Amino acid sequence: MRESGEGIRLMQDQAKENTKVADLLYASIQKDARRGQRVGVVTGGQSSERAISLRTGEGFVGALKKLGYEPLVYDMPADLGKLVADRPDALLLGLHGGAGENGVLQGFLETLGVAYTGSGVLASALAMDKGHAKAVLNHAGVPTPSGLRLAGFGDFDFEAVNADLDALGLELPLVVKPNDEGSSVGVYLCKEETDFAVALDTLWDREVGEGTPAILVEQFLNGPEYTVGFFDDICLGSIEVTPEDGFYDYRAKYESDKTRYQAVEDEELKFRLETIGRHAYKALGCRGVARVDIKAHLPKGSNDAQGQDSGAQMQLYVLEINTIPGMTATSLIPKLAASHGIAFEDFTELMLAASCCDAP
Repeated sequence: MRESGEGIRLMQDQAKENTKVADLLYASIQKDARRGQRVGVVTGGQSSERAISLRTGEGFVGALKKLGYEPLVYDMPADLGKLVADRPDALLLGLHGGAGENGVLQGFLETLGVAYTGSGVLASALAMDKGHAKAVLNHAGVPTPSGLRLAGFGDFDFEAVNADLDALGLELPLVVKPNDEGSSVGVYLCKEETDFAVALDTLWDREVGEGTPAILVEQFLNGPEYTVGFFDDICLGSIEVTPEDGFYDYRAKYESDKTRYQAVEDEELKFRLETIGRHAYKALGCRGVARVDIKAHLPKGSNDAQGQDSGAQMQLYVLEINTIPGMTATSLIPKLAASHGIAFEDFTELMLAASCCDAP
């Protein structure tokens, strides 16, 4: 992810408008609370996001060393026994996807009595299971894209799936994605019937092979995409994401230098994004640092996303909540923190200081 000069300028302008974020964080968290304690970083994992997890872990380790810590490093699952033997006081979780983000690791650390960063067991499990997260969010009044969750074993009836989609009023283009993956791994934008059939077959075969067959089919939303960062009750800001071809997939996130990121300037839109993002964050019971991904939809006949009247016409929908967002040099949460004058190492220490364990 590379920032354009304009994007950096806009983020700096946003910092001038909202200089209270850093003050609020430093006032609510004792930054050096873990000084003198045995702290560690959990990285790696076995999910499809292992490469990103390793980059996040490297970022954490480098930040802690820069601050004078001597962090223990655990590359999971190989270092699980070492973690149990060490029982550090607190851990920075850098695992993306799989058991590191779906509540399994969080529950394990609860049994050990080890403090960890990010959301607890239930919120982590819900956020990772997109289908169930949608149900909880919708029940709480948070809008999500219309869609269908497909789960089970064996072959599925393509005609029956189409009938269900028709009953829901869904039509091409559609988005097909795994129920429990992050980093936009395995996400397909289907504009034609043949694309849709191939995406379903490909993903279903992969999911059955992994033993957890569940995929989501959602209506494609034609408006801009945004991400909103939160640290407990404090909103870190909003960023508009503009991929080169209009679809924010894995390539656009991690490989393309054409994806543009810029701070949201419109005050009304910022308020709407923060409001819906905060509602989603609280509905799932999140804590610590999390990122809420939101996409807009422009009704037929409305102006272009950049048009004068389109802001009020845009309908906003929560795509998902990432309870362990990427923390690499190119990730969005560190950029939001930097826009408020908070260096990456200081933000890392704030996260570490806010780590906790629910177990008595």
